[in-house]
Amino acid sequence: MENIKTAILIVEDDISMAGFLSRSLTSRGFAVTVAASAEEFLNKVLIEPFELALIDINLPGMDGITLTRKIKAMAGTCDIIIMTGDPNLENAIGAIKAGAYDFLIKPFSDEMLQLTVERCLQKRNLSLELANTKAARDEILAAYSQLQALENMKDAFLSVVGHELKTPLTKILSGIDLIKESGPAGAGADVINAVETGALRLNEIIADILEYTTSKRSACPAQLSAADPAVLVKEVVEELQPVFREHNASALTFFPETATTINCEPDKLRLAIKHLIKNAVIFGPPGGVVKIRLNETPRDIRLSVEDAGIGIPKEKLTVIYDPFYQVADYMTRKSGGLGLGLAVTKQITEACRGRIEVSSSVGKGTIFTLIFPQKENQCQV
Repeated sequence: MENIKTAILIVEDDISMAGFLSRSLTSRGFAVTVAASAEEFLNKVLIEPFELALIDINLPGMDGITLTRKIKAMAGTCDIIIMTGDPNLENAIGAIKAGAYDFLIKPFSDEMLQLTVERCLQKRNLSLELANTKAARDEILAAYSQLQALENMKDAFLSVVGHELKTPLTKILSGIDLIKESGPAGAGADVINAVETGALRLNEIIADILEYTTSKRSACPAQLSAADPAVLVKEVVEELQPVFREHNASALTFFPETATTINCEPDKLRLAIKHLIKNAVIFGPPGGVVKIRLNETPRDIRLSVEDAGIGIPKEKLTVIYDPFYQVADYMTRKSGGLGLGLAVTKQITEACRGRIEVSSSVGKGTIFTLIFPQKENQCQV
């Protein structure tokens, strides 16, 4: 047997038996260590690991079965062969329950010793091969699952982008056709508005894609300035007035009496706030009220956007920040959009060491909260 690196420890208080075992196993290339008691063995096993231990069942102090149980608790990969001169059923059952692999009944020959050891090591190698095979299979399955997720993301991207780009582009092309037919002077306000709406929508889609691909998570932005989130909210609400009118919705704001500031890139934070408020309007009920609250504590600054709309199912809360995912997919995607809004919002928030939290109940509404640390814990200007 070519097992030069296999470490075997013998626990045997009989000097002549220990010598026989040591000589037999050493002659076949094993690295053999001998202990005369359980206590001596435990001292050795803490110093170096052993692949196999041959243990006498009758040892001074701690018996072999108790020692086997202890070894298995400490080093479960060490295989154990019990040696006994009293092969009764009670000892056999006790040894197997304790975790022993096999028995050697004294007296035994050199051939029987080698056969038992060889059988144990073959079983050990097979177990290791099976474990390695299982680990490799698990890695392959994990990689395959990841590839499937990426494939699904790609499909979602192509589907969503194709749909979202086509809609505004149709308005633009239709308007251009009408202008060509009637001439620029004959183009009505409705045609011009349709073309403008389509162009602005395309611009928003492209901006979302560029922002998502350039945002760096957990990294401070290059250009920072102190911005008042209340001012940003007011600007966003004013910008989104056409969306509020379309849904007959309104905004209700709650701001502290004294101004508060966040170190950020104001234009990007404004974009994050815009996504949250726009979602609240779109997913809220017709004629609904979007509640926007800004609170400051000694530890952080919190900006929350609340709607009373469809809510988000609990099982969807873990995927709403995935790119190209839309909560409204299960409602026929009536909302439109690339599904990048929350992904972009999360990235922008985390860029200045903030975080985003969500609380939602189906049929009752959703609250998104952006939480930023106080300025001394933010990226510094």
